[in-house]
Amino acid sequence: MTPASFPPELAQLERLAHRTRHAPASVDVLPGDVGRRRYVRLTLPDNRTVLGVVYPREEDEARRRWLAARAALKESIRVPHLIADDGAGNQIVEDFGREDLATRLAGAPGERAHWLERAGRAAAAIGSLPDPQINRPFDARVFRRELDLAREAVFDMYLGVALAPGERAEHDAFADALSAEVAGHPSALCHRDFHANNLFPLSDEVGAIDFQDLRMGPETYDLASLLWERTTLDWMTPQIARRSILEFAALRGLDPRALEPALERVLLQRAWKVCGTFARAVAQGRGEVYRAYLPGQIRLVARLLRPEGPEARFREVLEARFGPVC
Repeated sequence: MTPASFPPELAQLERLAHRTRHAPASVDVLPGDVGRRRYVRLTLPDNRTVLGVVYPREEDEARRRWLAARAALKESIRVPHLIADDGAGNQIVEDFGREDLATRLAGAPGERAHWLERAGRAAAAIGSLPDPQINRPFDARVFRRELDLAREAVFDMYLGVALAPGERAEHDAFADALSAEVAGHPSALCHRDFHANNLFPLSDEVGAIDFQDLRMGPETYDLASLLWERTTLDWMTPQIARRSILEFAALRGLDPRALEPALERVLLQRAWKVCGTFARAVAQGRGEVYRAYLPGQIRLVARLLRPEGPEARFREVLEARFGPVC
């Protein structure tokens, strides 16, 4: 059988595959994420699959952090085996399969409780680990910067009309207060992008990918990402979420009465930040798939905004641009 050809720009990955005896029978280029990494699925002659990952030079630091985060997590949760790394931006790693947790949760409603519980266990395991000091902890400055980038991406880039000075002031008052508030929450280690597209159902456990941004942050951060982001918005309810919150609180030895309101505040920061990520990707032509997620994320932000003070006024700004959002 003649080995499959790689795209010409992935010649170094092809050499790594041949050198490590992973010359594939077929090569499938996979959709990228909002970053600049490239992914291919290599189907080997015996029908096993592995993933090839290519980091451009400007993302070499992300590769270093991925390796360090994998080492910190591998004894506590399921992460991909590293098969080969040429030190020049090319890796071959274990393939967790074609079905991520988002797909399983959407397509198998009867399995949602089971897999949310397993995912919650993984989040709790991460939160129990000490800080490996790979990335700087979240703080109010980081949260505030994320919200400012969201404002710019949603209004300036996606809608094409920047906020007027008065509207900008309403946004900034909301962002200043929320960033300071969530930065003061009890902290724990966070995956940082613990949504269901980065999780995979594996036998009876959940595997995680895309963990290079591992850092200390609010103890509810990963749970918020798991429950209320992207495809989960199509079916998640407060009742389903509450069960996961209670299970997570029990695993971490936390008071669920304090955890639930704290999660909503962290979720508001995360949700508006994610709106910015999706809006920027769409505006830059790097992720049309995110266009479908954006309305649900905007509605989530509106639902979480408090009905008084700066948050109520920022909701008026959202409704002036998007119409009724809840």
